[in-house]
Amino acid sequence: MDEIISKISFVNKECAARVKYRFDNLIKPLGSLSNLEETVIRYAAVLGKHLKQDIMLPKRSLFIWSDGGHFHEAEKIMNGEQPVNVLAGETGSAVEVLLITESSEKSPMEEGAALVKEYIKKGDIMLLGYGCLADAGNDLIISAMAGGILQAAALKVPVVVDGLATLKAVSKAAEMAPQVIDYCFASQITLEPGMEHLVKKLGLTAPLRLNIKDGGGMGAAIEFILFDAAIKVYKEMETFEEAGVHVEIKDFSHVEQMKNRG
Repeated sequence: MDEIISKISFVNKECAARVKYRFDNLIKPLGSLSNLEETVIRYAAVLGKHLKQDIMLPKRSLFIWSDGGHFHEAEKIMNGEQPVNVLAGETGSAVEVLLITESSEKSPMEEGAALVKEYIKKGDIMLLGYGCLADAGNDLIISAMAGGILQAAALKVPVVVDGLATLKAVSKAAEMAPQVIDYCFASQITLEPGMEHLVKKLGLTAPLRLNIKDGGGMGAAIEFILFDAAIKVYKEMETFEEAGVHVEIKDFSHVEQMKNRG
């Protein structure tokens, strides 16, 4: 794991600032897209790109982590029979069930890292989603997911997490490499006790509040849809300068809005 951690670079804050500047100068009220803007700003920092033509809709995959105790539910997902399959399909995402057991010769963290690397390389994946069928107290699965998060960050692939167990994995990964937080995106606040507290503790923002009881992947799948919407806004809307408008409409004026904020 030390070798993987050594490859996790800090995200590009300059690109983040440039994307924020462009959002602030689009023909719309300042900051009006809130979490959608934050999504693209943070994604651009991971990519190290800021030009609208360089920020493309990423190829993605949704990983549902499981242990042997949830085989029946995992089997339904593998057969494409669950709501998460339908939701993920809206953005062309594959759904993969990753089964972690005690029988592996590797440590769970190493196994999770190896699985994530294999899928990313095989599918040219640029964005991952995490759901979990196991209990949030399952240290085996949490360690495996944490290893996968570290590996994804080393490969510069952001991870959208869903549910308390996945957030615990983020926390575990961040203990080993604090910069990994910048590669992680929370999707929803579930009804699991302690969920909202941990999101805030990690400094993340969860745009969805769906009243879903757990993090089985549906929140991450829906966040994929929002991810695409946010990128499309950034790419397809125009700034005043791009639209050839040299005198800003007062209601949308960046200067006026900054004055009002003050």
